[in-house]
Amino acid sequence: MAACFPNNQGQEQQEVELSTEQNNDDGSLRAHVVKLLNGGDAHLYFDDLNDGFPIERCGEKIHGLPYTAWQVLEHLRIAQWDIIEFARDPNYVSPSFPEGYWPKEDGNPKLWQASLTKIREDLNQIVATVSDTTNDLLAPFPHGTGQTLLRQALLIVDHNSYHLGSLALMKRLLQ
Repeated sequence: MAACFPNNQGQEQQEVELSTEQNNDDGSLRAHVVKLLNGGDAHLYFDDLNDGFPIERCGEKIHGLPYTAWQVLEHLRIAQWDIIEFARDPNYVSPSFPEGYWPKEDGNPKLWQASLTKIREDLNQIVATVSDTTNDLLAPFPHGTGQTLLRQALLIVDHNSYHLGSLALMKRLLQ
């Protein structure tokens, strides 16, 4: 049995393969998490955010806001990468907070595209990890304090959703 989740731009679909021996609840949970990671329903797709975004203004500060749009996008990328690396590598050491999570540079269109590309790559990696039925979603990591793959994936969904909402507002203010 397979569940497909296309992204909004017709790019390659992520498929979750479920064995007949596998618990249907596990398969359903994986499918839901993949759907949340990819966007849609009540969550904004990255490509929808990027469509029509005034990228040439991504390095401008908006009155009353502490960050440029690129700084928020790059923060999202850094945090997503940090969450994935923690799950993947027991020897990984997170950047210091907050300075390691927020870029100092204001950004530009080239940096915007590079951040967006890396976010997509990392997102595909966590989708593949969640989709792999050999990975136990609920088993605590031996190197953590109770964190699980499910918790890390949902943390990405939550964090990305929050900052995509901020970026959607910034997009309107910059247009």
